[in-house]
Amino acid sequence: MSISSDTRCISYTPGHNVHLIHGKRLAVYDDWVDAQAYVDLDLDLIQLVVDGEQQLMWFHDLPSLAQALAHSNGQAQWCARYSSLLVPGGFDSPARRSFFYLATPERVHPCKRLSANDSEDAQAQRG
Repeated sequence: MSISSDTRCISYTPGHNVHLIHGKRLAVYDDWVDAQAYVDLDLDLIQLVVDGEQQLMWFHDLPSLAQALAHSNGQAQWCARYSSLLVPGGFDSPARRSFFYLATPERVHPCKRLSANDSEDAQAQRG
């Protein structure tokens, strides 16, 4: 199932990038709970433990998430309502980000990339 790690992904669906609007709102959510997170690169999954309950989750760029979690020793904050993981200090890690938009395994979708045709269309629209 390894469809992770496409750094050119332009998708903002669960398991992919956090959209700027979503990211700004994350800072004011009150639904955060303590969590422990572990990345399993072989299985292409995240093990998220919240209140002693394990959940399997997915993210399109697992190496980046692993870097952030290594910086926090796996400590994180989870917002189930918005399927978002906050990794304290993640922005100071090589990942250069703290918020990750996770998906359950049944909601995994491949990354969308800007194709050569898309970029030609965008250039044509700009004139």
